[in-house]
Amino acid sequence: MIEPPPATDRRIFRIMGIAIAAVVTTVAVTIAAVLIARRSGIDIPLPARASATAAPTALALRRAIELRQRPAPDTAIVTRLPAGAGVHLLGDASWLVVGLTGAPDVVGWVPADAVEGVRDASRLVVVADPRGAAVAPPTAATRPPDLPDLRLEAASSRGNRLVAVIVNDGPGDLPTPLLVAVNDGMPVRIETKAGEPLRARERVEVVVPGEYVQLRARAALRVQTEPVDREATVRNNSWGGIIEPDRPNNLGIVRAVAEGVERSLVVTVQNDSPIPVRRTLTLTVREALPSTTLLGRDVREVVIKAGRTLDVPFPEIRQIDLTRIAVRLSTDAIHDAVLADDSFPR
Repeated sequence: MIEPPPATDRRIFRIMGIAIAAVVTTVAVTIAAVLIARRSGIDIPLPARASATAAPTALALRRAIELRQRPAPDTAIVTRLPAGAGVHLLGDASWLVVGLTGAPDVVGWVPADAVEGVRDASRLVVVADPRGAAVAPPTAATRPPDLPDLRLEAASSRGNRLVAVIVNDGPGDLPTPLLVAVNDGMPVRIETKAGEPLRARERVEVVVPGEYVQLRARAALRVQTEPVDREATVRNNSWGGIIEPDRPNNLGIVRAVAEGVERSLVVTVQNDSPIPVRRTLTLTVREALPSTTLLGRDVREVVIKAGRTLDVPFPEIRQIDLTRIAVRLSTDAIHDAVLADDSFPR
C-alpha cells in the first residue's frame, strides 16, 4: 500500500511548480518583446549575455593599440593603450567594444586580434556600457567615415628653410604621409611627427624638404594626402603670401687669381648663407678705371652649398695683370646682405 506524501513534501512540489511557471512566463514575455521590437524597427543593442551587474570577462591587450571611437583604423582615437592593459568586453564583432579596467569612462573600439585570449567572442561575457550609452556596432550604411581635414594655416622661414603650418580640422586621424607642393612644383613628402599620424584637431609645423627662402618673394603652397582622397575636403589646402628670409643670405667674391702657364683668370665665389643658393649668377670682368672695356662675362645656373665656394674660370682672359681688372658679381638668387664683397678688388 502506497502512502500519500507528507504535507511538507506537497508544499515543496507546489513551490517548485510555481517557480517553473514564473520562469517560463518570463522567457515567453522576453521573446515576445524582442519579436515586437524587431517588427517595429526598434534598434536592439548587442545580445546581453550578462546583466550590467555581471562580472565582466577579464581581458588584456596583446599589443599596444589605439582605442578608437568607431570600428575602423582611420577613425578618431580615444586614447592609446599599452600592451597588457586590462579591459572588459562591452560588445563583440571583428572589432570589440571595450572599457578600460579601472577607468569606466574610457570606452572605445579595438580590433579583436589585439586582445589576448579572444578565440570565440561569442563566449565572452558582455556587460552594459557603464556610461549608459547603447553599445552596438554601427552598420557600414549608416556610419560616415571620420576623415581628417587638412588646412594649410601659414608658411614662414626658419633658418631660411621653408616651414609650413598644417592643421587637421577633421575628426579623424591621418595615418598616411602628407605631400606639399610649392609654386605648382612637384609635391614632396613630409613627415609630420617622426612617423606618427597627424591626430584630429592637431597642429604641426613642418620643414618642406629641399625648399629654401633665398629672398623676399611671393609663394604658393598646397598640402594634400597620399592618396588624395583621404580627407573630407580640399578647399582649405592652399596658402599664398609673401615669405622673406629670417637670416641674412650672402654671396661674395673671395679671390681672383691667374693660374697656369697662360695665367688664365679664375674667380672664386663663396656662399656665406645658411642655406644652399640656387639660380643664376653673373660675373663680369672689365679693365680697371679709367677704362671700362669689357674683358669677359660668365652667366651660369649655380648650386652652391652653404659655406662652400665655386671657382669660375675665364680661359679667354690670359696673361692678366690682376691690378688692372675689376670683377663684379651680380645675382637675382638672393637678397644679398653684404654688397661690399660683390666686387674685386675691394
